Amino acid sequence: MMKLEMNPTNEPQPVNIKSKGNAMKFKKIIQKTAAIGLTLGFLAVALAGEEQEGKLTMDKVPAAVQQAVKAYATEAEIKGIEESDVHGTKVIEFDIEKNGKASEVAFRPDGKLFSTEEEVALADCPKAVKRTFAKLSKEAKTGKPEKVVQEGRASYEIVIEKGGKKIEYVISPKGKVTNKEEVGKE
Repeated sequence: MMKLEMNPTNEPQPVNIKSKGNAMKFKKIIQKTAAIGLTLGFLAVALAGEEQEGKLTMDKVPAAVQQAVKAYATEAEIKGIEESDVHGTKVIEFDIEKNGKASEVAFRPDGKLFSTEEEVALADCPKAVKRTFAKLSKEAKTGKPEKVVQEGRASYEIVIEKGGKKIEYVISPKGKVTNKEEVGKE
């Protein structure tokens, strides 16, 4: 098999790719090109899938969820709607601002309540949670605590900034840190 290559004078020159060395080079080029193509194809599919999640408008929310959210807020109090995946569970989250207080409520697509999240005063947290917050926040900058109730289980979250890092802590009502993760890194 012959192929044409350009030489320094820009004139096509035949190259014999049947020789063992050229055939190996040609095979590697084909393999790398195929690998790049497959990678770009998978990336395109993944990005297309991500585009299906994200911001929603009320007219795109299932009727059961529209009905359920009415118990928590009026349409004017809803500041954002987002489709999300929480540990494999598809949910529709509503950002709500009511009486100057921010909260979030999430529902499964069938309208069943999944979770609520609201800012709380430190004074309203259980004593064990306050003690844990105090230990974690020594010489640090803290955010506002939030109470999260997910499928009937309560926990408290707080973001603490220390040494240039922001860490979100999840604390059980008994004061035990159940999870922590760095936030604000994109």
